[in-house]
Amino acid sequence: MTDDVPIRLIQRKLGCANRLIEVFLDDIEEPGGASVSDFIVLAPRQKTRNLVTGVAILPVLDGNFGLLRIYRHPIRDYTWEVPRGFVDAGETALASALRELEEETGLLCDSQHVTDLGTMLPEPGIIAGRTHLFAATQCRRTGPFKPNEPGHKELLFFSDDEINDMARQGIIEDASTLVACARYFLARP
Repeated sequence: MTDDVPIRLIQRKLGCANRLIEVFLDDIEEPGGASVSDFIVLAPRQKTRNLVTGVAILPVLDGNFGLLRIYRHPIRDYTWEVPRGFVDAGETALASALRELEEETGLLCDSQHVTDLGTMLPEPGIIAGRTHLFAATQCRRTGPFKPNEPGHKELLFFSDDEINDMARQGIIEDASTLVACARYFLARP
């Protein structure tokens, strides 16, 4: 954060909340006097240093990349995504990523085989948080994939070429997935 804040928060009201997110309605003003009432800010309740509120992890198994096919209610359609989720209280981003990997896919990976891909801002105009991205490079199965979250349909593995084709064709649209794949592909020797 910088000291040069061009927008002043006049008032913050809690619009609604659940166990994961608070929705604030902010009244804000620019130095010239222009103002906005009820600017929506989604603020995940748990965060790590550097405002990391979520994680996403690209699983690699036998040289192929795992993506979940998930039905997303807000867009009323299926997406292809890397496993991801919120950080829990007191949890590091890495621990959260490994937990999400196992919960959502049944895959395990030792922390020494996880590549840190940095952070990204999923939607900085409305979400008060960063997503920390990882790649799990030597995953192993604990059993068959068992969907355990609403909308989770299947886990499939794709080659480099298939992932690139899916990204080019707009089949992969999720920002966390696109950024994790791009950063992983660029970082490989």
